[in-house]
Amino acid sequence: MQQQRDRHRYRGWVGLFKSAGLVLLTVAALGNSARAQEDKPAEIRIGLPDQSAGSKPFIGGPLGLAYIRHSLEQVFEPQGINVRWSFFKGAGPAVNEALANQQLDVAYLGDLAAIIGRSGGLPTQVLLGSRGSSSYLAATPESGIARIEDLRGKRVAVYKGTADQLSFERALKSAGLNERDIRVINLDWTAGKAALAARRVDAVWGGVSLLALRPQGIRIITSSRDLGWANTTQAVVLVTQDFARRYPQVTRQLTAILVQEAQWVSDPAHLADYIKLMAEQSQIPAPLFEEQFRPDSLNLQSSPRLDPFLRSNLQDSVQRAHAAGLIRSTFSVDEWLDNRVVDQVLTDLKLEQQWPAYDASGKPQ
Repeated sequence: MQQQRDRHRYRGWVGLFKSAGLVLLTVAALGNSARAQEDKPAEIRIGLPDQSAGSKPFIGGPLGLAYIRHSLEQVFEPQGINVRWSFFKGAGPAVNEALANQQLDVAYLGDLAAIIGRSGGLPTQVLLGSRGSSSYLAATPESGIARIEDLRGKRVAVYKGTADQLSFERALKSAGLNERDIRVINLDWTAGKAALAARRVDAVWGGVSLLALRPQGIRIITSSRDLGWANTTQAVVLVTQDFARRYPQVTRQLTAILVQEAQWVSDPAHLADYIKLMAEQSQIPAPLFEEQFRPDSLNLQSSPRLDPFLRSNLQDSVQRAHAAGLIRSTFSVDEWLDNRVVDQVLTDLKLEQQWPAYDASGKPQ
């Protein structure tokens, strides 16, 4: 169910991108109290969905980059804290199961899986956000699908229980459709691509790896970003309430490291290196990531702030999940998103001006 990280495979990349300031600034900003023995866990257990197309585990976002660059290990191992990574092929539902079994302290999840877990009683809180990931509608040429409206009556594969399901629902609504108008088939990312390539389904709604099917004649009809930032997929870094309560300094330190990873990504000068890292780790071709990440939108996509954009989008997702029968009851995301930790980290690192607060439509305020 899980794969342990390879500690040494990427030492060359670590040497290239590691900044002494990353470690020193984090430790200096957070003070020496995090070193107190009573404030230290023996390990930090991190769970992530595995979106790799190859043999090495992969996920995007700040935690995924921290995994590749060993950023957490550089700070925590000298303090005697082990960092244990678990990647789940079962995506969000499997991560939620591990959280329910108290096997994880920190997790990275797309909006729907995180919402399902919270609604189901998982005691988590959101540390920081990651937003603006595009989903794509890929279709066979034989299907005759040229726009979302053409999906009526077609066989469409979607990985249910993941963030793809909510973004698909938004896309359908934009065209005046709902799931009852089409034949939805629940397939994971790998199975969905295989079914589309073999023409066993008419279309698939999913992530950036679908773009790799174009040489096989598959057409990319549209993307969630084409429908506006509010229709893109959001993700969150979660921490269990118990871990945050018992280890507040370690939680703050971890947040600071991830904020610094987000700062690195936000700089267009690093985009080529970031894409190269992701392509090498995921075995997804670099040109596909180039379509996902553009210099003019890096700041919005990398922002860790729990701002009005993220709050509004997540609250809308809660309502949509409830309307679709995916959760039994709604809840206010304001009870879940506590921005005190990330805002204090931004102040400590003097990054208050790095990211503006974005409004519900994705425009800077």
